[in-house]
Parts: sequence; C-alpha cells; structure tokens
Amino acid sequence: MSNFDPSVRINRRRALALGGGVAAGGMLSAASPLTATAATLRREHRRQQGTLPVEKIQRIVQAQGTVTKGVLSIDIERLDMPKVAGPLGVTFRPDFELNGSLTFQPLGHDYAIFNGNTPALKPQECEPVIDAIIRNGLKFEAFHQHYIETRPNVWFIHFRGEGNPLNLARAVHNVLKATSTPLPQTKPSHPTTPLDPDRLASILHGSAQVGSEGVVMSTIDRTDKIVIDGIHVSPELNISTDVEFKPTSSSGSRAWGAPDFSMTSSEVQPVVSLMRKQGWFVSCLYNQETNEHPQLYFAHMLKEGDAYTLAREIRRGLNLTATK
Repeated sequence: MSNFDPSVRINRRRALALGGGVAAGGMLSAASPLTATAATLRREHRRQQGTLPVEKIQRIVQAQGTVTKGVLSIDIERLDMPKVAGPLGVTFRPDFELNGSLTFQPLGHDYAIFNGNTPALKPQECEPVIDAIIRNGLKFEAFHQHYIETRPNVWFIHFRGEGNPLNLARAVHNVLKATSTPLPQTKPSHPTTPLDPDRLASILHGSAQVGSEGVVMSTIDRTDKIVIDGIHVSPELNISTDVEFKPTSSSGSRAWGAPDFSMTSSEVQPVVSLMRKQGWFVSCLYNQETNEHPQLYFAHMLKEGDAYTLAREIRRGLNLTATK
C-alpha cells in the first residue's frame, strides 16, 4: 500500500520513515534528523481534533465499531475459537476474554493515532503477527498472556501506529490477516442479557455495552493525562480499565467478572492488595504501551459471583486509581 500523503505535514516520525524507505511512511520511526528536544516540543501539541472517516475505516478493517468521544473502537472476536478453558473452571468465549480492541483517535486533517491489541492468538500465529506489524510500519508494543492455565494456550500482542487513518486501517487489516480470525465481523443486532447493564455501569461509574451471549462490557476512563510518543491520548484509546461480565446462566445475576485494571506504578500495590483481600484471582501484570508517560500497568483478574457484588468490589479497586 502507498503511505505517503502529501497533504499531511511532515513531522519527525514521517520524515524519518520516508527517508529510511520504510514501507508504511508516517507510522514507523528510526533515526531522526531533528533533535529530541525539538521533536518533543513539536509533538506535544498533538492532541485530539477533527473527525475520523469511520465508515471507510470499518470497511477496510472489515468489522464494525463504536464511536465514543470521537474515538472509534472496534472489537474483534476469535469466532474460530468456540471456547478456551481458563483458570478456576471458567470457559472463555469469542466475546469474553478472547476478543481484541482496535482504537483510532483523530489528530487533525487526514491524521490519526491507532492503538490496539489483537484478539487471542494461537502460538503459531504470534511470530507471523509480529512480522506483519513490522512489515506494515506499525509499532510492536507488548506480547503476553492475559490469563495463566489457558487450554489451548493463547497470547495477545499490542501494537500502534500514526498517520493517515485509512493507511492505518489497511495496515491493521494486514496484521489481522496474519491470523485465522474470521472476517468480516458485525456487531450483534439485538443482544440480550440476564444482567442489568445500566445498574452495572452505575456501580462502576462507566459505560455499558451488551455483546453476544449476554456478555456486558464496561469501560471506566482514567482522568489523568496520558502521553504516548508525545501525543496526549484520549482515555478511550485502549488505556482505561475494561471490565467484562459473562452470565453463568440465562437467568439470574450470577456471572464471571473479569476486570483489566489500568494503573500507574503507585496504584499497582494498593489495587492488587485490595483485590486479593476480596478474593480475586490475579492473573498477570504487564505494560501495554511503549514510550508512555506516566507508564501504565495492566492486570487481568477473575472471580465468579453475583455480578453486582463483583462490580462493587471492582469499584473499590477503581477508587484507588485516577478514575471518576
């Protein structure tokens, strides 16, 4: 694909990607002709502005998304993985802890930042995905498991890019094609759940969205300023706390709760200590983004019980982080 757009001002990353002959133009950096100070000052002014060509991005990626506060978020499910056994006897499904998130934030005319993570990857897909990220001029950020003891074993890779939003969408689609993830994908038209999404959202102080098989997904935004590569990113750009609730039956309030806490270094110990005291299974601790200030840490946790009791316990953990 062609990645040079003459209508976009040449900034530090674009200048050096073009000068080095890298395949995806303004999305990959190497050595800069600008001083670090000049580049930082120039990029610190980059923040959300304008709108995205949402319909075109969705057609290229071959999946539908949701726009929240100007940021497009597309969930990708591993529909070819009907179930994965996890810890504590839980079963992960395509819409529950096997999904990935692709987010796009506008930065001005024909310019955007992408940040996201793949859906669950089979071990044999991991290296081809890393190769596809590099080949398409995107940035490889993180590589880890979300939960231990998964059968079959699954992995997740985080990646990002910056440039023309349609070129970013093409690059992201090429990464997805390195997996056997079925495309295209559409959101369920009339999803139902035995849980009360509005009640869960109220307890968590977040959003509520119902997916397939009754899973309720909530995002609780961080309220502090997070900068990635000198860009002031939106809380919606895959950096806030996400929570999923999977009902254990077609009626009642029993569910598996699965928060993915977003924390600064000073928040990690208080949050993890409290959640362990409340009986939560803590499965991982990792970074998602590189060159992020302040650096965020993420921890996936798991517990089964009454959904609203679980939500109140998660909220107590959130109270120890920079959230509303």
